[in-house]
Amino acid sequence: MGLSDSGISTLLNSLGSGKDGSTGFDFAGYASIKNGSYGKLVKSYYAEQTGAAGKTASEVKSTSNAKTAKTTKTEDSDTTGLSQMKKDAQQLKTSAEKLSSDDMWKKTDGKLDMSKVASAVKDFAADYNKVIDQAGKVSSKEIGQDMKFMTSMTDTFTKVLAKVGVSVGSDGKLSVDEEKLAKADEATVQSLFKGNATYGSQIADKASAIARDADMNSSIYGSNAETSSTLSSIYNQLI
Repeated sequence: MGLSDSGISTLLNSLGSGKDGSTGFDFAGYASIKNGSYGKLVKSYYAEQTGAAGKTASEVKSTSNAKTAKTTKTEDSDTTGLSQMKKDAQQLKTSAEKLSSDDMWKKTDGKLDMSKVASAVKDFAADYNKVIDQAGKVSSKEIGQDMKFMTSMTDTFTKVLAKVGVSVGSDGKLSVDEEKLAKADEATVQSLFKGNATYGSQIADKASAIARDADMNSSIYGSNAETSSTLSSIYNQLI
């Protein structure tokens, strides 16, 4: 049987007053403490309080860890492919912007480092191809429209790209002939990638749009591709 609040009070009061009611030391109480009875009673009391609260400290910690693990698992889940789509598009934007920057085209002793440019073009092509691959794994009207614009832009520049060693495959992906690119006309390469309104800058803009659309779709569709009826209704009214 557990110890009630009144039981605790009675025991504590007995330690502060004698049996005749006068203030003094109760040897019976002292003996209770000495043989461990008091300690057992206190432990029993607090055990009841813990039970009333519902969980012990270890149980609370265990529950907390379980919730954290569940949250982490949910955040890591990307069954829609939208999180990866966003990452790939952002990377393509970065590599395209790198090619259009002034630093990429600075000359040393009047010469342009074409090996540096070729490496950057190769990275750009690899990132472009990743976006092509990932776009085939997601279901989004907006991303589909962005991809159509991006691939159409590439098709428009197919002949010019070929002159600098960049070819477009039947699957829409880019492949780079590094040897041909290293020997390509500098002015032609610059016309494709350096500055604004070039092929590279337009791809960067569209990659940015793809990343935004992936983020928007990710907020509407959950990680398990389940849509709430309210959000779905609002979204459908906008498109």
